Amino acid sequence: MNPALLGLIWAAIFAVPVSLLSQVRLYVRRRTRTAPRQMSWKGTVWRLAGSFVLLFTIDSLGFYFGRPMMTFGGLVPLILVNLILMVITATVFTRGRLNAGSGAAVLAAVTFGTIWIVGHNGGHNAYLASHLVSVTVAPADQMPASSTDHMVIVSPDIATTKASQAMATGVAGQRNYSTYLQLGPATLQYVDGRMWYVFPLEFDGAGNKARLHAIEPGYIMVSAEDPNAIPVEHYDGLYSMVVSLGGGQGSEPDRWAYSHGYSGYLLNDPTLEINDQGLPYYTVTLLSPRLGWTFFAPVGVLVIDAHTGQITRYALGDVPSWVDRVYSQQVAMTIANWYGEYSQAGFQGVGSSNANRFRVSGEPVMVYTGAGNPVWRMLLTSYNSDNSVSKIVEMNAATGAMTIYTPQRPMGIEGPVVQAFDNASGTGATLVKADHYQAVDLTLHVIYGHLTWMATYEPEGSNPSFVGIGFVDAYEATANNVVFGNSKSAALQSYLAQLATEGTANGTTPEQGGQYQTVTGKIADLGWDITGGQKYWYITLAGQPGRAYVGTVSSVGPALVLAQAGDQVTIRILNVGAQEPTETMQSFTDARVPLNAPGS
Repeated sequence: MNPALLGLIWAAIFAVPVSLLSQVRLYVRRRTRTAPRQMSWKGTVWRLAGSFVLLFTIDSLGFYFGRPMMTFGGLVPLILVNLILMVITATVFTRGRLNAGSGAAVLAAVTFGTIWIVGHNGGHNAYLASHLVSVTVAPADQMPASSTDHMVIVSPDIATTKASQAMATGVAGQRNYSTYLQLGPATLQYVDGRMWYVFPLEFDGAGNKARLHAIEPGYIMVSAEDPNAIPVEHYDGLYSMVVSLGGGQGSEPDRWAYSHGYSGYLLNDPTLEINDQGLPYYTVTLLSPRLGWTFFAPVGVLVIDAHTGQITRYALGDVPSWVDRVYSQQVAMTIANWYGEYSQAGFQGVGSSNANRFRVSGEPVMVYTGAGNPVWRMLLTSYNSDNSVSKIVEMNAATGAMTIYTPQRPMGIEGPVVQAFDNASGTGATLVKADHYQAVDLTLHVIYGHLTWMATYEPEGSNPSFVGIGFVDAYEATANNVVFGNSKSAALQSYLAQLATEGTANGTTPEQGGQYQTVTGKIADLGWDITGGQKYWYITLAGQPGRAYVGTVSSVGPALVLAQAGDQVTIRILNVGAQEPTETMQSFTDARVPLNAPGS
């Protein structure tokens, strides 16, 4: 229903009876009694008109911006606001004289206030509150390994810069879209086998919306895995959108759903998601109270065709596989906090303590493990002022299923880890601080069998750009253990070398998680460059266009320096991702130059 019409109805429900009742004066019996002054009907009409206009304004804005659930529990707050306003108006218009209208409004406000308090504090159970989703407590810290093919190494700021460049120089630039459209918020998601940031193009003002007939042309995708990939642009046809976050006038996904039969829910996290065919949809999660009137959690999902506006509702568990975010970042954090607060302690009351209570440190981070949908990873720390991790929570962003892991050694939270990255001095990282690189976008992975922090590096004080990534063992997160590489493969190679100096962790060898591969062929071309003070040699093999092998003399031996085009060579690599254009050499032998590798 239209918010203005709802506001009209609600204003009438409250303003009319209270205004009429305020015509009836109440008085307290006194020894010297004076007859109450009769109120004129003209005054009553003015009071009704003023109250009606006030409530109509408040209620219309409340229904438009607040979109309360159209249930009794969802409407109680608005009922209380209306009653309080009527107490005030009835008192003001009658100049403080006691009357039936203000008295009735006060009694109703007390009644509904009591109902609200009871509804929000009754029927709660600590165990149920901490287990609103499926919870599995895993042994120790044996988390699933991250997919190194799909690690997010492009930060949101870098992605925004690349999308802005596409607006200026890509197809969008050729169409001058930047003069009347702007980038919408980016959504990180898994689309057709890769991680992407997706940016809708939104109207830059109401005039430009009219110019485009309220239809947004499409969206821009920026690879979250490859900082060198060219943004992908999709416009017109089935890529155009009549439902959009920046559309306004009821075309926003949550307002669209609210006005199309779903006003009985809290509509959470309208998110642009692209299916594997590249078509745009908006997902909206339906939230409903799960315990009493509180503990809102997902009960269903709406998938809205952004091109047509058609809405399809799905039950939890029946959502299409390409939908990543049934549980938003905020909902994931809220549910994890409920688990941390109530799984090992009851509801807090007078005299209760924070013992055995935990809360999320930082924000949930999306990670892809190769097992279906991406997951939210979160750290739980105690309510005390400490810097250590008590639990690691992994929540499937599509199903909400949580798995709880326990670190087996002391492990710091994000703050100290970022400081270690900013002062990195491990393998390949000697110039990180000198070159004024800063670590951003911290994520937790399992790589080579080790709990591992990863960060993307950007130059300080300039437009965000990719200069490399760093890794550090989560149990050994000090500056001298942080490694750096100007590409994912180089950083993984540096990390493998660093782990070799640290011994084993979690009972596994550093090499676990990687697959060695031997490649033979003739050198097609070779060259070198210097990065971070280190000389790197690059080799391409005949019959393998678009693929290069990189190594250093210190790691694979002096045969690199003497190699020539046409030489028959054997290269051993650690295969860390089919999407990588370069592979790091673990060993290198040249049949023409039979020199020993270092350490052999």
